[in-house]
Amino acid sequence: MKKLKIAFLSYRSKPFSGGQGIYVKYLSKALSDLGHEIDVFSGPPYPDLDPEIKLVKIPSLGLYEKKSKFFDVNPTELLNPLNLFEWLSVNSGGFPEPYTFGKRIKKIIKKNLDEYDVIHDNQSLAYELLFFQKKKPLITTIHHPISKDLKYQLQSTDDFFLKLLMRRWHSFLVMQKFVAKRLKKIVVPSNSSLEDIKNEFQVDENKMERVMNGIDLKLFYPDSKIKKIPFRLVTVASADVPLKGLDYLLEALSDLAKVYPDISLSIIGEQRKGGHTERLIKKLNLQKRVNFFSNLNQEDLRSTYCEAELAVIPSLYEGFGFAAIEAMACGVPLISTSGGALPEVVKEAGIIIPPKNTKEIYNAVDFLLSSPDKAKELSEKALERANLKFSWETIARKLEKVYLKEIEIFKHANS
Repeated sequence: MKKLKIAFLSYRSKPFSGGQGIYVKYLSKALSDLGHEIDVFSGPPYPDLDPEIKLVKIPSLGLYEKKSKFFDVNPTELLNPLNLFEWLSVNSGGFPEPYTFGKRIKKIIKKNLDEYDVIHDNQSLAYELLFFQKKKPLITTIHHPISKDLKYQLQSTDDFFLKLLMRRWHSFLVMQKFVAKRLKKIVVPSNSSLEDIKNEFQVDENKMERVMNGIDLKLFYPDSKIKKIPFRLVTVASADVPLKGLDYLLEALSDLAKVYPDISLSIIGEQRKGGHTERLIKKLNLQKRVNFFSNLNQEDLRSTYCEAELAVIPSLYEGFGFAAIEAMACGVPLISTSGGALPEVVKEAGIIIPPKNTKEIYNAVDFLLSSPDKAKELSEKALERANLKFSWETIARKLEKVYLKEIEIFKHANS
């Protein structure tokens, strides 16, 4: 089989957390293991890649990683019109990264475009993709339409000004919707995402193909050296992001504490100081029961899963659900909502409950904590499903077929 040179584009690729960074790291490694040459073009925060993967760092002001988005910038940088646009956009409540990444990547890659057999974009959906697909076979991964995030955020507040800020932040959706419907090939991680992209972005479903995401089974596995902490729950959530449904889990935890005095919750994610989640934890008097863990290395991430008795994914919506398969691969009995793609991912390997339902979370946790045999059965099913369906090698081989097919289509269209 022909070995390909692939340009992999990702406007941000935070390592160790967040779906985009995970996707870039492990998919590039799996494709490289199949013999393909991968160049990753990423904006900050940059991914943590294997040594054989070339990383081309696309510059940006990186304002979201700075203490002050307004002051922490060299004034001479603002002489560049694109930098000035980025700075003004961020400081007026916008999120310009997908747009500015597209402008910068075109300048950097177009002089070497002939080197690549195929371009794979990781949901930047920048205008420049329409230029690239005229020159080279192009595949874009859309994990889920970000319009779903906006929908749930708008539902979470009655504050008119806050809603304006939310719409301002998501203004890049105009670009993403425009580009998505004009792309020739889109890869999605679930049937749920496919339907949502079709409806939200008006994309022809015949242009889309489902290739589920994977997991590093060398990293996530049951570790007998790690001792379980009795009554410990684990979840993954971005604090203050309504889409993740953390409020419902915290409310259930407050009720469970009346029955299980030693119950506690590990949250893999970063807590926003002074934010809504911190205030809710104080209101429910859960400060001693809830701990946040962010920027974990791989071993600590596995340990955080493995020391838990149960994993709970309370999301209102997921385009895929990396956290669910991470917990499953560690053999942790799983409770998941039916939000988005989660039932596709979990199937019979966990307890599925409706989203936005504190009582259902309470009942499911109570049932498994009081039914160790059922918890053990779910642990075994979860482990079996994770190993059978979600290896990155399997995912890479499926994508390889997509690449080769699109290369042939491009050749015939341009011969």
